[in-house]
Amino acid sequence: MLILQGTLRAAMTLPGRTDKKTGEVYPSRDVLQVETLDSRGLVAMSTITVPLLGDFPSKIGTVVNLPVRAWAPGATVNFMYENTVQTA
Repeated sequence: MLILQGTLRAAMTLPGRTDKKTGEVYPSRDVLQVETLDSRGLVAMSTITVPLLGDFPSKIGTVVNLPVRAWAPGATVNFMYENTVQTA
């Protein structure tokens, strides 16, 4: 597991939608936008889907640590929220 550390810039629920071309229905989802710095020191924004917003809206503007998994479609490394709560 990796930890993505950065400044939380947004925490919101994106509305569901229907793709006009395919008719596929996408449900609403909770997302966070986290500002980090890349290897050159430039700002990078990562949008991470989370299971629940919880108390993240109250943390906007502060530094957060998110457990994530990395995945690379093509050449760009992206992050996915890693649920660390163990269920029975």
